[in-house]
Amino acid sequence: MTTFVSMLTWTGTPQPRPSDVRLQIRRHGKQLSTRGLHSLAFLPDEGECAAVMISSCGNEDDVADLAYSILPRAILRIESMRFDDGPSDEHGLGEVVCPPPPRDCLGRPEDEAVMA
Repeated sequence: MTTFVSMLTWTGTPQPRPSDVRLQIRRHGKQLSTRGLHSLAFLPDEGECAAVMISSCGNEDDVADLAYSILPRAILRIESMRFDDGPSDEHGLGEVVCPPPPRDCLGRPEDEAVMA
């Protein structure tokens, strides 16, 4: 599974409120967690219902399915990006090779210049 950070903005008639989303998460929290939801933090946008969601899913389609299931009656705009802890083979090009660290980072601390 890959970790995703997603910006969610709910709209519709009537305009969804953060309390609507919180209620759904309380009602279905266990199922949402099983599907990959880690956390959801609301943004202080006046007049909008927007949040940042952290989830672990297989791909962006799974993230969208998870996000839409939180408040199904609302219109939802989703902007997602992968948040990987290490290098990945995102484009399927083969083995991922990390470049070596720069030579000057290998010096011993006592070799460093002393600040006066």
